Amino acid sequence: MREWMGSLGARIFLAFALLISMSLAITYFNVVKDVERFHLAHTEDSLTQKARMLRPFIRQLLEEGKDLQPWVLAMGKPSGVRITVILPGGKVAADSEHDPATMESHWSRPEVQMALKRGLGMSQRYSTTLGRKLLYAAVPVKDMEGRLLGVLRVAYPLAPVKEALHPLFRRLLLENLLLVLLALSLALLFSRYVSSQLKTVADCTQAMAQGDLTTRVPETGVRELKILARSLNSMAASLQELFKAREDERQKMNLLLSSMPDLVVVTDRKGTILFANQAFFRLFGKEEKLWRALRTPRLAELFTRVWEEKKVKEEVSTPRGTFEVTAIEMVPGKEALLLFHDVEERKRLEKMKTDFVANVSHELKTPLTVVKGYLETLEMAKSPEEREAFIKKMEKHIQRLISLVSDLLLLSSLEEGDTLYSRAPVDMEAILEKTAQWAEQASRDKGLTFSFQKRGTPRPIIGSPYLLEQLLINLLDNAIKYTPQGKVTLSVDYRGEEVSINVEDTGIGIPHDKQDRVFERFYRVDPSRSRESGGTGLGLSIVKHIVGFHQGKLMLKSREGEGTSITVTIPLES
Repeated sequence: MREWMGSLGARIFLAFALLISMSLAITYFNVVKDVERFHLAHTEDSLTQKARMLRPFIRQLLEEGKDLQPWVLAMGKPSGVRITVILPGGKVAADSEHDPATMESHWSRPEVQMALKRGLGMSQRYSTTLGRKLLYAAVPVKDMEGRLLGVLRVAYPLAPVKEALHPLFRRLLLENLLLVLLALSLALLFSRYVSSQLKTVADCTQAMAQGDLTTRVPETGVRELKILARSLNSMAASLQELFKAREDERQKMNLLLSSMPDLVVVTDRKGTILFANQAFFRLFGKEEKLWRALRTPRLAELFTRVWEEKKVKEEVSTPRGTFEVTAIEMVPGKEALLLFHDVEERKRLEKMKTDFVANVSHELKTPLTVVKGYLETLEMAKSPEEREAFIKKMEKHIQRLISLVSDLLLLSSLEEGDTLYSRAPVDMEAILEKTAQWAEQASRDKGLTFSFQKRGTPRPIIGSPYLLEQLLINLLDNAIKYTPQGKVTLSVDYRGEEVSINVEDTGIGIPHDKQDRVFERFYRVDPSRSRESGGTGLGLSIVKHIVGFHQGKLMLKSREGEGTSITVTIPLES
């Protein structure tokens, strides 16, 4: 209530209430005065008619010299008026309500003087004789020759006139009060309606000001409020589109910065971090000051120089690594942008490249050297049996060389994202049967037991048939090579929208500290054993890339001396 009293609606209501009350009050008093004047004029006319009706009788009585008092008394009560006869000079000859002998001279009375002058005299005044206010009407009484015989005066008390009007005035006052109440009720309803409409507009506007630009003002009410609501809604929609566009730009920028491998930081001149991308936070944590995050004096020196040189580029070592830092002054004297490029990663890649070239050179050189040696020995061989033995050994190393080159070409194409391997529906059952037959024969040749298990309903896979076959061959080949005795098991499980392929062996296993590296190129747990078995060190790396090509998952479980289990999960539609 207190809140509403201070509102515009309350002010409108009070203005309406004051205007309505004053208007009806003025109307009431004007009507009362008009009614009183009307009744007074009617009474004056009635008294005038009665005076003129009684005048012939008074004239006759005065001409005959008879006593007027009995006649006046007899006529006063039936007529309902006071009758007074005044002789020239002012002596009261007769009065219907008072003893004329005790009455003073009435010659100076206003109505008497007016009657003598104009022929009719009217007045309202207080009667000292009767002690009440009366309305007087007086007419002169003359004989046939025009001589003045006296003045006839009739009077009527005003109190009954006003009392007769009191019920009318009370009813009029009650009707006015009812009108006031009705008008005030309508004014209150209207003011509350306008106030509620304006409050709705104010609430919506406040919500917009606080940032909720989805708020809309209802376009209801009077025409002006509809126009205001429509304008506010149009403004909110425009601002919403503008903010959305800016938010989209900000999100794009944040996404771009967040996806950058380089670290991006914006600081003020005091070193307070104003913005940093996720790469920076992941590496150095969320700190308020740049110095606390990096903890290196070298950076402080670079940070001081950027305000003078505008752009500084230098290599900085931090507890988290070595970075090539590019500092640029963004806002002169206020803000600077720092880009951290991890040079350790670059060095690591360069080392990997060097190691790869060295490994490839070594892997190629070894079989070539062996073949060259056998060729030289072949020239000195005497018997056909010796030559045949040397040729078979050369064929073995040449085959290893061919396998190495093939694996390198396959791995290179997978790493480059070669479009040579297109995706199409693959009959996985045919590939599984083919590779299972090969693995069973290879296991039998080595004295191992091979088992092939299938669960679920076979379904086609969207992928590359060549790569899926290479995946199975590499997994089974590894299992057979590194299992001196025991068994190798191939399990396939079609479940839901994916297929799970598991190759398990009872071989030598992989030490726990080396399991993270077995999928690297040319990595061998036991190099001497790998060379004996003809391994290139690329098999599991190829498997990893084929699984990635099909958007699958790869999981390794192994215990040294007990065996290894590798599970590949590939979605049916990759």
